Amino acid sequence: MPATYQLLHLTDLHLLADPEANLHGWPVERAFQQVLAGALAETPRPDAIILGGDLVDDESEHGYARLDATLACLSCPVLAMAGNHDDPARMARMLKHAVVHDRLELGGWQLIALDSHIQGSDAGMLGHAQIERLDGWLHANTASTLVCLHHPPVDVGAAWIDAIGLRDRDALEDVIARHSQVNALVCGHAHQAAELAFAGRACLITPSTMRQFAPGSCDFAEDAARAPGYRHIQLDCNGRMTSTVRRVPWPT
Repeated sequence: MPATYQLLHLTDLHLLADPEANLHGWPVERAFQQVLAGALAETPRPDAIILGGDLVDDESEHGYARLDATLACLSCPVLAMAGNHDDPARMARMLKHAVVHDRLELGGWQLIALDSHIQGSDAGMLGHAQIERLDGWLHANTASTLVCLHHPPVDVGAAWIDAIGLRDRDALEDVIARHSQVNALVCGHAHQAAELAFAGRACLITPSTMRQFAPGSCDFAEDAARAPGYRHIQLDCNGRMTSTVRRVPWPT
């Protein structure tokens, strides 16, 4: 068993059916592939990759199939979850080379992916059944745990993003607070980097692989000064975690 495990968290890809199409002026396929290549150049043999939601913006089968073809070329397991710009059922069906909305065991750790998608809403919710399922998993397995979901369960300080955060955060907090093995939570959605706290644990927000949003903004605002990025996470066998946000230069 290795002393440490290396994870890559990539989120908010916003891919489209057409690989040449742009979204909000961004060639999203090229941006994702460039960030993934940059992450693998820095960490050539990750132990797992986490895809944090908003994977295919138009929810198309072509988009998910093309993403799955990329995942098939990877030499490590992939854990994936839906965001508000996803079709959870289609995603689970099409991503044959990923563990979707489930658990992934990695040595003395377990990684848990939750589905916070609400049909027709940009906000998120886990729902009673999924909260109960998480509680059951944590009762059954006391290994050090990283909980992954798309919508942050804590305000990031940008009013317009906070308005579309996780609606049932109190229910999630009750579960996390009962289980000391939960080391941290990792999220996307906000298109920016942040290290916050939730239920006494670290809550890590990872930047998008495409455009970035301006931290602290009351209304929608992009941050053109920051490049796309990802989060590198290191887990050790003693239940400790460290992480770093890394940016991948993008032509201006």
